[in-house]
Amino acid sequence: MRREDLVRALAEAVEKVPGVARLHPGSVVEAATHFPGGKVVGVRLGDPVEIHIEADRVPLPPIATKVAAAARRVLAAADDDSQVTVVVDDVAEAALERRR
Repeated sequence: MRREDLVRALAEAVEKVPGVARLHPGSVVEAATHFPGGKVVGVRLGDPVEIHIEADRVPLPPIATKVAAAARRVLAAADDDSQVTVVVDDVAEAALERRR
């Protein structure tokens, strides 16, 4: 599988996980995968694969677990056994307000 196809498949799978508002560019250094003609922000290929998200609900641990599982399914389908690290860079304000 081409690098850009893999990273796009990862992004698509992660964005479908309930509780993920969007992929996040990271807090300090941009988390992205670049390829000829484009990039995908919020997913950094490597070992581990880093997935950066903004959550739209709490609690966060179950969301992170589901994101990691979704990413692992995509990687397994591509015969890639890289580890997955999920970083919750932000939480949507509405999610925090619902907790009050």
